Order: sequence, then structure tokens, then C-alpha cells
Amino acid sequence: MKLYITENWKHLLAGILFLGATCILGLTGYIFHIYYSPIMDTATEGSSIILIPRGSTFNSVTGRVREKGLLPYPRLYDYLAKQLKVHSRIQAGEFKIQHSWNTSELLQYLVSGKSIRHRITIPEGSNYVQIAKRLHSAELADKEVLMSLINDPELLAKTGIPELTTLEGFLFPETYFFSRVESEQEILSAMIAQYRRVFNADFQKRAEEIGMNEYTVLTLASIVEKETGADSDRPLIASVFHNRLKRRMRLDSDPTVIYGLGDFNGNLTREHLRKPTPYNTYTRYGLPPTPISNPGRASLHSVLYPADKKYLYFVARGDGSSQFSRTLREHNKAVWYYQKIRKNREAMRRKRKQASAKKL
Repeated sequence: MKLYITENWKHLLAGILFLGATCILGLTGYIFHIYYSPIMDTATEGSSIILIPRGSTFNSVTGRVREKGLLPYPRLYDYLAKQLKVHSRIQAGEFKIQHSWNTSELLQYLVSGKSIRHRITIPEGSNYVQIAKRLHSAELADKEVLMSLINDPELLAKTGIPELTTLEGFLFPETYFFSRVESEQEILSAMIAQYRRVFNADFQKRAEEIGMNEYTVLTLASIVEKETGADSDRPLIASVFHNRLKRRMRLDSDPTVIYGLGDFNGNLTREHLRKPTPYNTYTRYGLPPTPISNPGRASLHSVLYPADKKYLYFVARGDGSSQFSRTLREHNKAVWYYQKIRKNREAMRRKRKQASAKKL
């Protein structure tokens, strides 16, 4: 009888142990399964974009993750967030979440700071409005907000130039990498900071040596930038404007007139050249009141180190370069010559178009 009871207890104990082991293995398997399961149940391929603004709380980030359908195991998510101490380490940015990641990989990525940054190139000679449009088109900033900041006192202070009224000229043309969570103020600040790195102590010292202050150098460089079609011409064009300023001659620069018009249709007329604006250097002496574009390093350098020439005039050759003259008589001849060439080229183009149309 005792032997029978003992055998029963052995079988019962074995059954309990087996059941316990099965439960443990099952629980372990379940935990293993949910830990390594992809965060997107329905499709392991593809990705989702999540924007996390600065100052976001962990709960708000969790809400964004849930909206994207990337939170299949909320309890595991909360547990791992506590273990990884994610609550205080979430980074702001634009994050590309792979659907094949598990919950742990998702959380580690959100604290990594490896957000998406978008490349954008600001061309030399762009003015403030053109830059605002370019940033808006790239979906990196709101154009209206940018335009409202052109006279912002805090941003103006970052230029280091007192008594400024506009940021025109200080948005350095360069290739930048911005995140879509960066504010318009941060984007403009980055561009101003790049300008400050370029216009360094050496440039400031050179400006003093030639009797100019930084803002007059920047303003003249902005004109040189718009007048230049060939890099090799920059120092020559700068020397023309230096020479004209020294002789108290008007600069007679078309780009300054165009900037003053604001709404320009591409056809500069004699009426435009006579229109009285603060930027019309055909009717006013000296430099315009502000820069007319945002010049690059080469144009700034050319103003600080102009060519040692006596030229007072230049005219576009039509191939990107310019013809320089010392006297008005020489200049008028050059203008007539290159206008004649342009007219001949236009006539040839019209003939080719007509010939092509006939063939069709």
C-alpha cells in the first residue's frame, strides 16, 4: 500500500514538474516571440516617418508611435522604456522607423539622435526672398514665417553688425543639412553663423586696411555677385566699382535697379532705370542702403582684394564674361559691338527655329 502511494506521488510530482516546465517554456517562448517580433504586425517591410519636435514629452512621442501603428506590445514598450531610461533621452528630429525593427530597436533608435537631415544648396547671389522660397519648396520652412523674420532683432544681433534693419546679405550661400523639426529661427541662425565664420578676423582686418567697414564690403560684394558671370572677372568688376566710388561716379548697376523694383518681369527698360528708388544706382550716388543679394566667399574676397586696374566700365560679352574699358568712348564701342553680336545670334536662332518648323 505504501509502495502504491509513493508511486502515485512520484507520478503526480512528475506531472507537476512537467506542467511547470511546459508553462515556463511557453512563457519564455512568448516573451522571446514578442521581444523579437517586428513592430508592424501586418507588414515587416517598409518604413514610417515620425517627427519629434523639440520639447516633446515621452507620452507625446508614444502617441505619435501609436498613431503610426507601431506599438503592438504596449506593456513591453513601457517596460523596455524604463529599463533603457528612455523617458529623459528622447531626441528631437525626423526619424525613419523601419517596420522590421523590434520594440527594443525602435526605442534605441529614438534616443540615438540619428534623425534625417535634408540637403539643400543655397546658390550664390540669391536674395532673401529667393532663399525663403527655396526653403519653403524643400518643405524645410514656412515662407511667410521666414519673411516675418527678415527684421527680427534677435537674429539681427547675431550678425554682429549694429543698427541693421535687414538680414539681406547675411544668409551665406552654402550647402546645408537641415531637419524638418528645426525652426525657421534655427535655420536662419545657422546661415548667419556660416557667414560669420567666412567673414573672419582676417577679412575684417583687410577691410580696415582699405578704408571700408564690414557692411560696405558686404553690400559691394552683393553687387559684384550679381554682375559676375565668370569667376575670373570678379576682381576686375570689383575694381570697376571701387574706381567709380573713388571718382564719385554713379555705379550704374542694373542688378541694384532690379532689386529696388521688387516685382521684376525680366525686361529692364529705360523707365526702370529712371525710377527713383533707394536702390537705383543710375540716379543715386554711392552704394545702395543694403546688400542686394547674399554673396559667396569669392565675391567678398574680390572686394577686399580688387584687381589693380583703371577700368571704369564693363559690358557683358554674352558668354558669361565681360569686356572692360577705361573710357566711355571705348565702352560705347564695346557695347555696340556686343549688342550687334547678340542681335546676330538672336537672328540665327530665329532662322534655325523657322527651318525646324518647316521640316516638321
